Amino acid sequence: MTKLTFYTAEICPYAQRTQILLAEKGIDHDPIEIDLDNKPDWFTKLTPTKRVPVICHDDFILWESTTVNEYLDASFPGPGLRPENDRACAVMRNEIKYFDNTYLPVLYKLLFEQDIETQDALRQQVEDNMCFLESRLEKLQGHADQGPYWMGSKITLADLTAYPFFERLPVFTHYRAVRMPSSCHRLNRWLNTMRQHPTAAASSHDLDWFIPRYTAYANGTADGLSAQAFRNGTAN
Repeated sequence: MTKLTFYTAEICPYAQRTQILLAEKGIDHDPIEIDLDNKPDWFTKLTPTKRVPVICHDDFILWESTTVNEYLDASFPGPGLRPENDRACAVMRNEIKYFDNTYLPVLYKLLFEQDIETQDALRQQVEDNMCFLESRLEKLQGHADQGPYWMGSKITLADLTAYPFFERLPVFTHYRAVRMPSSCHRLNRWLNTMRQHPTAAASSHDLDWFIPRYTAYANGTADGLSAQAFRNGTAN
């Protein structure tokens, strides 16, 4: 039997993506929790990004959550988390790329921003981006009774990509008054579906757990690698 080691951190939404996948596919693995504020030297030598998640599959080491998740889905038995045809897979990759490279940088830039007027502008941009995500769900899901997952009736890597960050939406409401627009019916339905999905629910925390862990983001003092990227308005 091949051995899989999963280097993770409970606070990290990127690692949570892989945590959900491992549970969804029932992949046996050894989880190793990494203290992101005090990373051991041996861990920083595993990956040039010095971030989680990282996996070691026998002697094969891989990092970056989207790459890790595609590899694990292709390499292990269990429910497939990619669409069944090449065009749908390409669309799913575009959804993930937009979410990571456009939606998330603005969301976290808002959390770091201390100027009130700039916060207002960024908040509007975040809510506009949610409306764009709503339009994508309308396109991908088709009729109103279809879905309720991102790509349709089946959970995919797109759902695993977005859920950890939407789970944290109450944090952004608490610190920056971000709210999902009332017109985002499908997006709200999708989020409620994911909150109840067993493997996603098992990885979740409540707002009281998150608030103190995001204080340094909200007051602009967080200085980890992910924080530095988001402060500059770039993806993790």
